Amino acid sequence: MKPFVDRVWMRSHEEERGDVRVYRPDDYPFPPARGREGLSFHRDGQLDYLVPGRGDRPMAEPGTWQADPADPDRLTAQVAGQTIGLQVRSVSDDVLRLTWSS
Repeated sequence: MKPFVDRVWMRSHEEERGDVRVYRPDDYPFPPARGREGLSFHRDGQLDYLVPGRGDRPMAEPGTWQADPADPDRLTAQVAGQTIGLQVRSVSDDVLRLTWSS
C-alpha cells in the first residue's frame, strides 16, 4: 500500500510551484496561515477532504477514492458530487505531491 494511505496530509501552498499541489503530514511545523485544506486517503477506499471550518479548524467532507489498476499513481476521487482526477507526482514520509484535474 502506498505511503500516503491512512495519514492526514495538509496542503502546504507556500511550497507550490506550477500545477503541483504540495501536502505535508498534519504534524509538520507549518508557518502560521489561515485554515488549510487537507486529504486523508483510507485503506478501505474512503476519503476525507478537509476544508477550513469554524475557527479555521479542519472540517471533513467525506468521499471515496480508488487507484487505476493500470497506473497506481493515477487516482480518482469522488467528493461533494465531483469527480477529481489525481496524479501522484511523488510521495515520501514527509511530502506528497499531486496534480489535480476535473
